[in-house]
Amino acid sequence: MSNATYLQRQIPTSKRFLSTQSLYLLLTIVGAIAPWSVLLTFFLQNGLSLDLFFQNVFANHVASAVAIDLLICADVFFCFSFIELKRLGLSRRWLFVYVVTTFGIGLSCALPLFLYWRERALETMQFENRADFANTGNS
Repeated sequence: MSNATYLQRQIPTSKRFLSTQSLYLLLTIVGAIAPWSVLLTFFLQNGLSLDLFFQNVFANHVASAVAIDLLICADVFFCFSFIELKRLGLSRRWLFVYVVTTFGIGLSCALPLFLYWRERALETMQFENRADFANTGNS
């Protein structure tokens, strides 16, 4: 899908309660607080024992399935963000930020953070395209 396709699909701003960027930023904050509120309780009760943490992550078949599913989702996210950063002409150094955020906070924070910055880049591209169009005298 080309950049033009992304830029053409715009919801009128007057009909939106939250902008897309605001929604992604809100989801980033929720995605950071929600999992860490639970993890903080675990670490306060058990200390910073990573052995115990990973024992609990893979404690049974259900927990293992959820953990493996989340790892696969993280891999897909890393591939998608790498490709999208290249497509949008953004520095792929941002991928490092998303990997650290994923494993340091969680995918629930890293994914909306990526989408927030992606949306900003698309909005900037749309603004630049409008400015280029106006400068050519085709308004």
